[in-house]
Formats: sequence, C-alpha cells, structure tokens
Amino acid sequence: MATLAMEESVSEWRSAGLARDWQDAAWENGERVPGNDPALWRKDEFGAWIYRLDYGHRRSEFGWEIVEPLSSDRQVLRPMQWQNYIDQVAARTQSRVSAMGLRNGRQLL
Repeated sequence: MATLAMEESVSEWRSAGLARDWQDAAWENGERVPGNDPALWRKDEFGAWIYRLDYGHRRSEFGWEIVEPLSSDRQVLRPMQWQNYIDQVAARTQSRVSAMGLRNGRQLL
C-alpha cells in the first residue's frame, strides 16, 4: 500500500509512492470520455473527473489516488478522485463526488 506523508496540514497529503508504471496501469482503467484527451482527462468509477498530472494532489479538484488490490495484479488497479478515495477507504460518508457538467460536486446517496 502507498505510504502517505503529511505536508502543511491534516487536509493536505501527498502520495509518496507507487511506481510510475503502477500509475500508468491505474490510469488505463479510468473511464475515457469522448471529446476529451484520454492522456489527460478521465473519470473514476463514480463519474468524477480526474486529471492525469494531478496524481496525489489533494488540493486539486481533479486530483486522484490509486485504489490498490489485495494482489499484485496491476490490471485491477483503479484511479479514483481523491475525495472518493478517502470516502472509500474511510467509509465515513454516504456521498460521492461526481461530475456536474464540467465541475465536480458532492452528491448524497
């Protein structure tokens, strides 16, 4: 599992580390959206926009993390918008971040 290093505050975290090939493998499992450059823009499994260059950036609306499988099979790595990642891991809320037009917004389930 990736280690996390705390930066300036509790709300700012930086991923310290999955190898670039793992990032690439996860990115390939993101949803391609017609009309958008798939090398830069995709959606996670909840429909939230993610931006390729914002991996590990939790100050970005489009930042993303990697949901890691229990095995070492890179084909099942999934990219997930960072707020959805936190919700998924912590299972604290009953909401998801999803696209609302060209922006992301939180929706109650």
